[in-house]
Amino acid sequence: MILVVTGNGKGKTTSALGTALRAAGWDQRVAIVFFDKGGAHYGEQKTLDSLAKKIDVFRFGLARFDEKSKTFRFDNVPGDLKQAEAGVEKVLELYGKDYFLVVCDELINALNLGLVGEKRVQELVEKCPPTTHLLLTGRNVPTWLTERADLISEIQEIKHYFRQSIDAIKGLDY
Repeated sequence: MILVVTGNGKGKTTSALGTALRAAGWDQRVAIVFFDKGGAHYGEQKTLDSLAKKIDVFRFGLARFDEKSKTFRFDNVPGDLKQAEAGVEKVLELYGKDYFLVVCDELINALNLGLVGEKRVQELVEKCPPTTHLLLTGRNVPTWLTERADLISEIQEIKHYFRQSIDAIKGLDY
């Protein structure tokens, strides 16, 4: 199955992590590949580290968020592209290892940012083994993926405290 969690609302990664936890709870083999999420400021990583026997985690991307200044780097540098390509290669490698679920968190955003080419994402979708479920997250799903996916869930923003100039909150946003 090809699963997509998209939308302009907060919670795409959270949904994907919940799916990974559910599969691991049934002793299924799970891998999570984070795209464009470098750095050590992600709270979920601490919990995922404690689940290392249940969920394999691979993080690709250079740091974009400076926790001290609460600033985010929006521009792409060559290292971002190298990291994204390494993430794609990791997913292809995982396909040969009999995973029940492979989560590609923020892969759709990496595509939209030009960090990964469309043909590479199509390759990941088409080469996904029939016994593996591939879950992709990110905003603005391309039409071809909408047509190909078996499930698409959309998370819609109704209201967000960012719109009131409230900074990202440790434990809720990272």
